Amino acid sequence: MTGRGEQDLGQRVDRALAAITSGPVPTAAIMARGRAIRRRRRLAGAGAVAVAAVVTAVAVALPGLVFTARQPQPPAGPLTISRLGPAAHNGVIGSGTADRKPWTVRLAGGPDPVATAAGLPATVRLGTSPGGSGPVTLRVTESDTRRLLAGPVSPAVAYVTIRLAGGTTYRVWPVVWHGHRYVGLVMPLSLPITRFTAYSRHGELAYAIPFSAPPSGTTGPGGPRMLVVSWLRAGTPVPAVVSATVPDQGPAPWSTSVQVGPWGTCLQFQIGFQGTWCRPTLSYPPNAVTLVTSGPYLTEVAGITGRAVAYIQLRLRNGKTARLRVLHIGGQGFYSVSIVTPVTSWTAYTNTGNPIATGTGTPG
Repeated sequence: MTGRGEQDLGQRVDRALAAITSGPVPTAAIMARGRAIRRRRRLAGAGAVAVAAVVTAVAVALPGLVFTARQPQPPAGPLTISRLGPAAHNGVIGSGTADRKPWTVRLAGGPDPVATAAGLPATVRLGTSPGGSGPVTLRVTESDTRRLLAGPVSPAVAYVTIRLAGGTTYRVWPVVWHGHRYVGLVMPLSLPITRFTAYSRHGELAYAIPFSAPPSGTTGPGGPRMLVVSWLRAGTPVPAVVSATVPDQGPAPWSTSVQVGPWGTCLQFQIGFQGTWCRPTLSYPPNAVTLVTSGPYLTEVAGITGRAVAYIQLRLRNGKTARLRVLHIGGQGFYSVSIVTPVTSWTAYTNTGNPIATGTGTPG
């Protein structure tokens, strides 16, 4: 650029600067902007503190909620069963609650014990092993509101389940007492039991369906209204139920009801003395005559015979005779009679009149 050009450029710059009007520094605006920024930062900080406080409150509240949830609660439902150790301490083989009230089953009486529970009759002697081929033998006693079940189990049994009519299932574990294994529990009488099942560690062993007598009937004087006498191997179909009424063949106005089913064979006196007796359904010898039950005065008698027995001839002490008919259902024969005059002897006959069994006194 020439000297003349530089001079012209300088003059133009001077004129442009002269056109700019200078003013005071905007100090107030700058300070106002700074205060606004500080307010925003304080609000943000307060929000962060509030969030932290909420988080802290949640963190404090949660342990309290967890603690409350873990507090012991009242027993729920009509029945609870505790799992005890493998050996009985002080004879206790079962404990839990029934209708929210505690129960304990305790053995007493040495190696062949009875089972006891507060407010319930003691069982008969339980023995040391199940009877017959069943995995469990259950003895039953009852009060007006509760039922006690107890008995020995075989070494193969790991536990026993109890199924109710509504499908609810409870589990009971054996406990060792004097070298033998037992189960015991108390249940509300209002819970209808439909099945017991015994299991090994590998699966089901057998099941039993109890026989329930009507409320008016008992299993002998003062006995329970439920019996468990017959066990069926796992996988066995449930046997059909066959029933009949065996009319009395004496002067007393009573009869005997017979029910054969999965529970075994059960006989019930229907009129007069009320009672129920059950036993496993057996294949009796054709000529068998077995007394099953009698009334409290030994005048009401009922029994089972083999399939070949058609009738029984009674010889009475007064020299007279009486024919006792036999009713056959479910492969067994049944008879029922009230005895006024003592029987001195009896003889069982086939349909063709051949004598096949004889004895003295009451038949069976």
